[in-house]
Amino acid sequence: MKKVNIIWSLCLALFIMSCDSFLDVNPDAEVVNDDMFDNVQGCEDAITGIYGKLKSNEVYGEYYNWGIFDLLSQDLGCSSQVTPQYYFTRYDYSQAATILESMWQVPYEIIGYVNNAIDNLERKSEGSYPLLNLYKGELYALRAMLHFDLVKSFAPHVEKSASVQGIPYVTEYSFKHTPFSTVGEVYEKIIIDLKKAQTYLEEDKDNLAWPRTDTGNDIDNFMKYRQTHLNYYATTGLLARVLRMKGDYADARTEALKVIDSGRFPLASKDEMVTLVAGTLSQKETLFGVYSTKYVETTKLRLYDGASWTSFSPYQASSGGQFLFDFNEVYSNYLGDNAGLDGRLVWIRSLTAGGTSYRLLKNVDVTIIESAQNTPSNRGLVDGISLMRVPEMYYIVAEAYLRENKLDEAADYLNPVLVSRGLTRLEDREPALTPSLDLLYNERYKELYGEGQRWFDMKKLNAEIRSNAELKVIPASDKVYVFPIPEKEFEYRTQE
Repeated sequence: MKKVNIIWSLCLALFIMSCDSFLDVNPDAEVVNDDMFDNVQGCEDAITGIYGKLKSNEVYGEYYNWGIFDLLSQDLGCSSQVTPQYYFTRYDYSQAATILESMWQVPYEIIGYVNNAIDNLERKSEGSYPLLNLYKGELYALRAMLHFDLVKSFAPHVEKSASVQGIPYVTEYSFKHTPFSTVGEVYEKIIIDLKKAQTYLEEDKDNLAWPRTDTGNDIDNFMKYRQTHLNYYATTGLLARVLRMKGDYADARTEALKVIDSGRFPLASKDEMVTLVAGTLSQKETLFGVYSTKYVETTKLRLYDGASWTSFSPYQASSGGQFLFDFNEVYSNYLGDNAGLDGRLVWIRSLTAGGTSYRLLKNVDVTIIESAQNTPSNRGLVDGISLMRVPEMYYIVAEAYLRENKLDEAADYLNPVLVSRGLTRLEDREPALTPSLDLLYNERYKELYGEGQRWFDMKKLNAEIRSNAELKVIPASDKVYVFPIPEKEFEYRTQE
């Protein structure tokens, strides 16, 4: 990108963050002042400001969440071309160029802030700040997380195309362009950063205890609400997610077990499903989420209001539409006569008793929308966008065992999640069910519905796409599974 454009975008973003002088760009536009990192409060304000950018619509507030990827997986429909996300339901990326540019540019802007902070903090002497290692660990994990989501979106899948062009893995705060790495190289750099983060965060292991003691919304203290930071367990869970996507299943299992065996993230019960992640962070299950009081506005517009020109809705035969599949198919697979009642079905429901118009309300705090007095803080919850939960760790362990054909061990990690959701253990079904990869991926589908993860499972499996939007089956190809990198990126490179 052109230097002047980067500079102005950085300044604008900093203004929006209201994080005083985080990147104080000098008149020569090449030197970054480091005054903010001269004291503890400045460091913590800077890191908090970086986390604050993650909640933007261009990142996890919408696009890098259900706002794009559940449209791509055909789980949510967008019926109006007034809403630019409409074109993602038809894989017409040429008509979605503006959104794709922001999905490329904004994460790299945040990576720039992260690299500036890392550069400043790595120059501090050991022990200069009591929490120096935690600051650095969180920042390395943030850098890895953003690159991971970029490479999953803008490059082919690593297991089949590790040697092809990936994305730039940016590790320096500089206005010079970073060369592109191959997909495999990007994954290796992500893993290196996450392992480095783990080392720095080793002392963080005991800071996220169960039961939680830091409920409410007072997040001024850096060490409170560790679920709103890339804490040790969130970083470890992220490493497990990366390794599993890469196909390193045994190593992914090792990392996932560190989270499960810690005992700090108990599975929620069936009765807790309605509000589990409805604009809040699950006190039990969330490993990491972004603190946000504004998320309710986005979810109200897109998932609650039901306006045909702005809202996204699950595909549902009961509404009279004709589709290749609807959400009921997902939750009706692999049951049996005595399966029980899946508590997760409340995530997709009508706002009125007996209604036939269903909405994805999993992420929507209906209570706060309908009663301003009943806020998350009044209920002892933390407002936010849940981005990683412990059931995923159970699935990662189960998948590793399945790929080793260890069916009993796989069942040992599938069953606890099933039981917590109100379902019967696999071996107690009538007829009894045997764990399989198909069953596992269907369970991942049920659990992660509306969290932007299904699309990447489809990409990993190179699955054909049953398009509800166009009533046809679309063959798997990089044409649909890989976002085109914005042309401006290459235009700016040729102008250097």
